[in-house]
This record gives sequence, structure tokens and C-alpha cells, in this order.
Amino acid sequence: MGRSNREQADVNRQRIVDQADAAVRGGGVAAVSISDIMARVGMTQGGFYNHFESKDALIAEACASGFARSVLNWKARAHPKGRPVVGALKRLVAYYLARKPVEQGCPMVALGQDAARHHASPALHDAYREGVDKLFSTFKEIAHADPSLALSEDEMTAAFAAIVGASMLARATDDSQWSAGVEAFFESRSR
Repeated sequence: MGRSNREQADVNRQRIVDQADAAVRGGGVAAVSISDIMARVGMTQGGFYNHFESKDALIAEACASGFARSVLNWKARAHPKGRPVVGALKRLVAYYLARKPVEQGCPMVALGQDAARHHASPALHDAYREGVDKLFSTFKEIAHADPSLALSEDEMTAAFAAIVGASMLARATDDSQWSAGVEAFFESRSR
């Protein structure tokens, strides 16, 4: 395969992954239909198997891709160009808890139930667990660098779980009180 053909295949594969990521975030694993995803990217369903071994392989890769994108988004939102490190964690929390189209929501919330070991393929379960670990590491990195909030390791764990839980509850109940309560906590902890 020539270089341009390989590059085009890589672009096509990423388009498929991006569409699957959006579909999973929008409606869970059950929302992913190979025929729908391939139609969205303008390819035939038969072409799917040129890129992926199975739907499970696509879902696991979409999960990993979604988490990688979230890590980049978190860093960009916490540390926008020209903004001081002070307040970085509050900026991240405000971004994380802000309403977004469901397809752009948190992969932890969108895939939590589907990634549970008793539901998921081993590849999805592992991709989800690794993604959560990377997001938590990013959260701690931002928290450690932000002198406005002095959180212990246990408090960081609780704060991380609180933002994820608040996001899930706000989304499921359509009630922003959950997000507002967590944001108020971070505001009260600021020096």
C-alpha cells in the first residue's frame, strides 16, 4: 500500500473511531451500529472490516480515543494561554460540569455501566479503566499545580469522584443542583 493510501486509511479509521465515540457518548454501546457509523463517514458497511476486527474492537478504541481527547481538553481548559495557574482546578471543574451536547459529555459517565466487567468486553473494560486512571492523574496534576486549593490525596480522590457523580446525576435528573453544589465546594475551598 502506498504512503498516501496508508495515510487515507488512517484518516478513515480515525473518522470511524470519532463517530463511534460520539455515538457511545450519546447513547451507550447499544447505540453503536456498524452500518450507521459507516454511513455517517460515507463508507460501506463491508469496509468496516478493513479497519476493525469487530464491533468490540471499535468500541474499545473509541473509548480510549474519547479519554485521550478528554485529557487534552482538561489540560487546555485548566491552563488556557495567558491564564495563571491559580484557579486552574476551579476552571477545570466549571468546564467539566458545564452543560454540553451529550455526544461531547464525559466518557466516564457515558460508558460507566457499559464498561463494567460483567457487561463489557475485556478490551472495553481495560480501555475504560486506563482512561479513568489517566483522567484522575490529569486531575491530580492540575490540583497539585494550583496553589489556590490545597487538597490532600484523599480529598483529591473524593473531589474527583464528586465531579463525576455530580455530572452523572445532573445529566440523569436534568437538575443542575448537583453540579452547583460541587462547584460551591470548590469555591469555598479556594484561598
